[in-house]
Amino acid sequence: MGPPEKELLFATGSFSGGEWTNVQTVREVREMRCNFKSFVVLAGAGLLSLTAAQAQAANGPGVSDKEVLICSYQPMTGKVSSYFRMGKGADAWFKHVNANGGVNGRMIKFKMVDDKYEPARTKNIVKRFVERDKCFAIVAPLGSAPTKAVIDYIVKKKMPLIGAGTGAAKNVFYKSRYVFPLYPPYDKEGTDLVRFSRDVFGAKKIGVIYQNDASGKTHLKGIEVGLKEYGVEMIAAEGYEPKEVDLSSQVIKMKSANIDALICSCAPEPAAKVYTERAKLGLKAPVVNVFFGKSPKVPELAGQAAVEGVYFATIFREWDDPNEHIQQAKGILTKYYPEEQHDAVHLWGFTGAQVFTEALKRMGNNITRANLLDTLEGIDNWKGSVVPVVNIGEMGPGDEAIKHLLVPSMNYVVYKSGKFQSFTPPWMK
Repeated sequence: MGPPEKELLFATGSFSGGEWTNVQTVREVREMRCNFKSFVVLAGAGLLSLTAAQAQAANGPGVSDKEVLICSYQPMTGKVSSYFRMGKGADAWFKHVNANGGVNGRMIKFKMVDDKYEPARTKNIVKRFVERDKCFAIVAPLGSAPTKAVIDYIVKKKMPLIGAGTGAAKNVFYKSRYVFPLYPPYDKEGTDLVRFSRDVFGAKKIGVIYQNDASGKTHLKGIEVGLKEYGVEMIAAEGYEPKEVDLSSQVIKMKSANIDALICSCAPEPAAKVYTERAKLGLKAPVVNVFFGKSPKVPELAGQAAVEGVYFATIFREWDDPNEHIQQAKGILTKYYPEEQHDAVHLWGFTGAQVFTEALKRMGNNITRANLLDTLEGIDNWKGSVVPVVNIGEMGPGDEAIKHLLVPSMNYVVYKSGKFQSFTPPWMK
């Protein structure tokens, strides 16, 4: 074993009073240098982590360099699960976008959760969207009652709500820039259906069967306005619960009242039950159904003969329309959901999804909720979706969300010879 190594000394610091203020050994200097290098590495990592966190914070919740997380509540199961077609339409579109490279280098992660069309479930789901999942926005969710239960919370948390499948008054007339309703309010549709009953059917006395929730009650309010405006009398009105299995008593009361025409504010499954009973009981009064009941599910459940001659309001083109955007959507839906029979409800989902995608494209890399609101309000005369034209207005203080409508007006079809065919009422010719 050799002699111990001499400790070489280094003078550091400053020279004062005839000596250096600090004297260190070689080992101490080496350790100091090693520690300094470790500090530099850790500090660099910390700065990178901080920069990434700052970038994510700058871009808003749910946004990373690789993806944008958006969320939606849907009735995937339960009594009105046919409406899950809306979620499937939106999902098919986002799958198509991601398969073609996403938007500005980012994939769109679309998270759907089943609320069974039960508002209590919806509340818990949306709370998780906000607090746990950190979703950037809620896009193309479905339901009047579910949306009514959560819209106050969503707006309070400053989360954009885009294209919710409801025409209930609380959604359409909400005073917040964060709300972008999909289609016209149910009350306006109700008023128009009274006019339709008078001008198309020549009706003076009508009956109404309506869903006993926010959607049906809003339709009823609009119908009452239409009665005064068009000189028509409502002599029978019967509600039903969304989970109700048997609607024969409602149809019996319509027949007993001897109505001239029936307005059905009915979802697809209940509508099918009404038309089945109508055929059994021999109720001859003509019928017009609200637009959210227009579905191939109706003749599938009730039989084509029971639905023959029934009129439906609608807000979209038919799937056999040669329009390029409709045909593109048809191909996309067939690719990702080949088992689905093409339905208007699918187009509800496509609409919200396509409008969000367009806004995301225009935003570039400045992906914040505030910029999303500004960008959506800047969409004017846009013809790149399944909707003929999208014009989203600007909202000022005290304005209502009806200025943010994605789809502005209604059209009509009649079920005839096994398919829905376009129909133009007299005042629209």
